[in-house]
Amino acid sequence: VAVSWEPSKEALSYTVVAQGHGGYASVCNSNDSTCLLGDVLCGLNYSITVTASDDTPCVPQKVRAEMECRNDTGVVSWEE
Repeated sequence: VAVSWEPSKEALSYTVVAQGHGGYASVCNSNDSTCLLGDVLCGLNYSITVTASDDTPCVPQKVRAEMECRNDTGVVSWEE
């Protein structure tokens, strides 16, 4: 399956994920605005997501950490 999109300004690379029902996923990485997913399964419906990346670090906002002492776990959350 060929996937193409409008390029994002200042993006250096893209990751395409085709998520099929039942948990099957196909992933493709690209440096331009097209990607070929060669391992999708015939007859399945897919949800396709394209994520752009650049070399600028993203500083998380509104970071919150909570300890759950009852079961020795912690939860960290942040704003999208």
